[in-house]
Amino acid sequence: MRRTGLCLAGITVLVSCSDPTTEAPRDAGADALFDGAMDAPTDTGTGSPEDSGPSECPVGVAFAQGSAEGASDPTMVPAGMGPGGAVRAGRLTAAALPVDRTGLSTWQAGDYVLANNRVALLIEAARPTSGYNPWGGTPVGVASVRDGRLVDAGDFGELIIGLGRFTLQAESVTVMNDGRDGMPAVVRASGPLRAIPFLDEFGRAIAPADYGDIRVAMDYELRADSDVAEVYATFDVPRLGTTVVRTVLNGFFQANRMGRFVPNGGFMEGTGAMSATSLVGWVDDRATSWAWMLPASRGTITPIISVSGFDMFTAPAITFPPCSQTRVHFGRIALGGPGLDGLQRAIAADARVPLRAITGTITDASGAPAAGARVHATSMDGARYLDRVSADAMGRFELRVPAGPVRLQGWRSGSAPTAVVPVAEGASTASLVFPADGSIAVEATEAGSAQALPVRVQVIPEGATAPSLPASHGEAVPSYGRLHVAFPIDGRVTLPAPPGRYRVVVSHGPFYDLSDTMVTVTAGMSTRVPVTLRRVVETPGVLCGDFHVHTTRSPDSDDDARLKLSSGAADDLSVMARSEHEWVADFQPLIEEMGLQRRMRGVGSIELTTFTYGHFGVFPLTADTSRINNGNFNWVGRLPPAVFADVRARPERPTLVINHPRGSRAGAYFDAAGYNATDGTANTAMWDDGFTAVEFFNDSSFEENAVLVRDWFSFLSRGRRVFAVGSSDSHHLNSSPVGFPRTCMFLGTSDPMAATPQAIGTAVGTGRSTIAGGIFLDVRALPATGTSGAVGPGQELMGVGSEGRLEITARAPTWVRADRLQVFVDGTALPTIALDDAARDPSDPVVRYRGTVRVPVAASGSWVVVAAHGRELEPVFPRRTAFAVSNPIFLRR
Repeated sequence: MRRTGLCLAGITVLVSCSDPTTEAPRDAGADALFDGAMDAPTDTGTGSPEDSGPSECPVGVAFAQGSAEGASDPTMVPAGMGPGGAVRAGRLTAAALPVDRTGLSTWQAGDYVLANNRVALLIEAARPTSGYNPWGGTPVGVASVRDGRLVDAGDFGELIIGLGRFTLQAESVTVMNDGRDGMPAVVRASGPLRAIPFLDEFGRAIAPADYGDIRVAMDYELRADSDVAEVYATFDVPRLGTTVVRTVLNGFFQANRMGRFVPNGGFMEGTGAMSATSLVGWVDDRATSWAWMLPASRGTITPIISVSGFDMFTAPAITFPPCSQTRVHFGRIALGGPGLDGLQRAIAADARVPLRAITGTITDASGAPAAGARVHATSMDGARYLDRVSADAMGRFELRVPAGPVRLQGWRSGSAPTAVVPVAEGASTASLVFPADGSIAVEATEAGSAQALPVRVQVIPEGATAPSLPASHGEAVPSYGRLHVAFPIDGRVTLPAPPGRYRVVVSHGPFYDLSDTMVTVTAGMSTRVPVTLRRVVETPGVLCGDFHVHTTRSPDSDDDARLKLSSGAADDLSVMARSEHEWVADFQPLIEEMGLQRRMRGVGSIELTTFTYGHFGVFPLTADTSRINNGNFNWVGRLPPAVFADVRARPERPTLVINHPRGSRAGAYFDAAGYNATDGTANTAMWDDGFTAVEFFNDSSFEENAVLVRDWFSFLSRGRRVFAVGSSDSHHLNSSPVGFPRTCMFLGTSDPMAATPQAIGTAVGTGRSTIAGGIFLDVRALPATGTSGAVGPGQELMGVGSEGRLEITARAPTWVRADRLQVFVDGTALPTIALDDAARDPSDPVVRYRGTVRVPVAASGSWVVVAAHGRELEPVFPRRTAFAVSNPIFLRR
């Protein structure tokens, strides 16, 4: 191999190579979702096989390989900096893996680690891997090192680096140097560049160039004296012409699991307001944090896309000379923790920037330690965000900041922040004190049994605004002006509150009454709010479920699974499907661990998430931990009918639900397939006639979905028995409650433990359900005479004659405002029925309507759907509108 000494912006060129190839054309059919990114730089190549000179590159030297094992015990790093070294690289046994505190990690025994006495970077072996990048050989975890063990592992998601939409497909991962010689430890992953499956189809609009002819060796290096791992990439480019890569991929699935941080700007909700930055950090307040940055010689990274939990940045262009091996200092991974302060220390030490320590205490007004409270540091004018730390059990803190005066402020949820405390440049201590608080103590039980009841507790300031800090501080607060929204599964919670007047709303879902109390909070005092709630809407034989619930296993959700289950129990959901993007998961084990199995059951599920033609709920499924993503479905490069056939072939015989069928083509099947409700036509290659369940009501009411209701009725009018599903699609509990709306299934039991996942899936797929959004509808079609043999939603009644009878009962708690009822026969609405005082049952105000409606039946048969409408479900579910809708009943003369 011939070497040259050319060095351009941190890139060393080594001439070599293999076979030429050409670049793919731009994909004109890419999803319009990414039209806004079309101003991203495109990649170019100059020269071609037709140029004068040789017709192909000479055969290059293969990338060197190292040891398959490396150091025998790589986490047992010896102390000191002598010849024995204080850094190691090697393979991890199962016993050496860190504790997975979130249950979301994808590392495995046999993966590799770079470790010194302080920090560690875990790297996948050459294996198929779970997540969105299946190719192996990339970082899979970050941790600290203590007493020879990996500890405090951060909640690491995915780092995807490469060229355009291409990244390394690891054919081998080896240890090039295990560190025992005192030199940096090095793990190398090598193989061809391959398109990232989830990016490949739509990503061509952003990065059209094809780099499948290029091979790469990715070296991860760690020194004994550094907390920054270096990432070098050697590209073997078999092209006769010069290639300029302008879309250099720096991608992350991380922001919903670790806070996104940029220097001076602080914590960022998205990248839309972010300009080019020297680094992007990911902060785990409880464990090891990390940051991605470029070497100074290569400049900054620039955000391109932030969508569905994926943040894509690009780095400065890379130029590959003809027939070359080019070594690029591709990036750097800083490791430190816990939280931001530890990460900032690692970054500053690497840059040789001195930091000064500020120590102090943070207490409440009585002088008691404010354990766990956070202390934030900014510049004196507040324009630059610097650092944050959490106080220990004694209220003590220590943080490091650059030279110059700063100001500190303390924060804890539910309290007013402390006063801003300036700290002069020469000062090193500070004391912060929270204003005097009181508290609100709620204890909720169920009427008739006095048993503890899981509840939703909302505390709303009266005549005041809930305290908050600037967004740069990264302190989330409840939406809709609440001071607190809590979900105690034992019905008991004590919440701090500044002195003042508060509305305390305690609820247990839409079928229970409500406690709505005004209280006055006094400093230093606890105000008790005892609550007894009663079920007022009885639903015997019915279980209500939400089949579209996300947690942090999905990259676009920031909700912990326990929190999601707590909220579901508090809002009286009996069935919850854990519908993670591209990952089979089930809430049931956690339900049992939390002791909630008498109240709810989980259903194994996946949201089959294509990036080209829609999202689809599939349940019940059994997670298979031996398979990628617990057994997801291969959709890349395949049309929907073939993928749906794979779904139906699963041994669990799952139900497939078309989720949110209208919207952007990437996430909406009806739009992607070109379904036309007027004539019932669609793209035949894309269309499937086998589905029976559609999520027509996604976090929204009947009247908010006129287009989708038109689609639904178009199927029914053409004889296709397609049934409605109502789900929350909750990604962020702060703004999207679980269980609105919910699908209430007629299962013949009200006991979650008695319902099987198969029976639940069948009920949804056959329409044996009604959709409830604060109102519950019970609709039955009665035979021509008497009531014996009546049928409900999803069923058919024969022999009714030219006029059928519908028995309709609409129920809702008195706090729900219901005002209208509609009956649709073959898509045509009969006269609206007012749900006013005259329609109520005088002996039971919960019954908003009970009566029999006569409906015409066509000679060929008819179908009937009933819908109830109401007003906003404030104060329980702000900005959600009360409604209910039955699935169709089919009538035959």
